[in-house]
Amino acid sequence: MTVPIIDCITHISRTDDDVIGWGPKFLAADLLAQMDAPRTVLGEPGRRIDKAVVFPALGLTVPTSTLSFDEQHAYVLESVQVYPDRLIGGIIIHARLWNDAVHDSIRRLVKEHGFRMLYIHPSLHKYWLPIQTPSEGEGSKQLLYPLFETARELDIPVLIHTGEQPYGVPATVDYVASQFPDVTIIIAHLGTQGEMFTVESLLVAERRPNVYVETSFAMPHMLIEAVHTIGPERVIFGSNCPPLEPTQQLLNVEEALTLDPPIGMGLPYEETRLVMGGNLARLLNI
Repeated sequence: MTVPIIDCITHISRTDDDVIGWGPKFLAADLLAQMDAPRTVLGEPGRRIDKAVVFPALGLTVPTSTLSFDEQHAYVLESVQVYPDRLIGGIIIHARLWNDAVHDSIRRLVKEHGFRMLYIHPSLHKYWLPIQTPSEGEGSKQLLYPLFETARELDIPVLIHTGEQPYGVPATVDYVASQFPDVTIIIAHLGTQGEMFTVESLLVAERRPNVYVETSFAMPHMLIEAVHTIGPERVIFGSNCPPLEPTQQLLNVEEALTLDPPIGMGLPYEETRLVMGGNLARLLNI
């Protein structure tokens, strides 16, 4: 059986996303065209991206948005129902909008519609992840622990945006990962912002076996560092399309991992396929 290629993070919207600056609407059909673009992957010509986790456009989820949680996810739900064999629903939650009704909606999306991932964005939504110090961490615990408890209840991973100061520093994932060791946490973008934050994300993942890293924006030599540090079993391909283009991001992974040194690390195709989709298929019970 061929191991599927699964994209961990994509965004779709039927309206423009002027908040983040990514511009025009990006429909499910546009994403599928990118997923099906002609490419050769690991020696296989015409290799499409089999599935993608799709989230709403980030701009729909900011505090100034006039949309309810259900309205923010309406187009993703519609698209997953139209393309059930290709698209997997993903949930973005602004922690300050959390209430019982949102919890019920998330539960319904997972239980009834097959949504499989929760995504939080500390930088965009302006909060710190919890830390151990009671005087500084208690408010953040009250804000965010219900999200992680819901992920535990529903057995779905939590994807955490990282990459910039002050809120998106990868080191801040460490404490919450220790408090929820039975929740799978994925550090998005391998920390980004050059080597420093990438090394931070790997230090966290090395300490916490429930932490994985996702590859979009990552530099090739840091993809190699990730596999050396935590093994290919905890590295997950993602494109962050849009704005990034899936083929470039996928081939970035292939070249870094499979080319011979000193350009790549000479990883066998079987282990590279874990990164490209096998690991995520296991985490999402596909």
